[in-house]
Amino acid sequence: MALDTVEVTLSLDTAQYADGDVLAATQEITGVFRAGYNRGTLWSVTINDKDDQGVAIDLVLLRSNVALGTENSAPNISDANASEIIGFVPIATSDYTDLGGARIATKRLDDGLVLESSTTSLWIAAITRGGTPTYTAAGLVVKLGIELA
Repeated sequence: MALDTVEVTLSLDTAQYADGDVLAATQEITGVFRAGYNRGTLWSVTINDKDDQGVAIDLVLLRSNVALGTENSAPNISDANASEIIGFVPIATSDYTDLGGARIATKRLDDGLVLESSTTSLWIAAITRGGTPTYTAAGLVVKLGIELA
């Protein structure tokens, strides 16, 4: 088993969000899995909040490209598409460390989260869970620590 880190810069709306809005619409992370080995276990998540917002968010991991909803609006996913959700990783305000101009949050998953996909890609989306943050278009970078099966 090999531990790998994959990184994605979330594409964000630059207008002010409300609590519960889709922060980042579903985005593909390519090359997460090796062909024929489309499973892994997520052990850690690190978020670089370049805009120093430090707002609680839920990361939503999906096994295919289905819409969670429109950015800066409430989630609106169909029942059929919701079955593509692998899991949620909640990031609390208290998970962030303030570094002055940025905040970093690291979340370790003690039990791990099994990931699977029918391709070598994984999809990610996010929901804001507090405050009224405003981000730049590339203000959040997410790193996933995955043990590949």
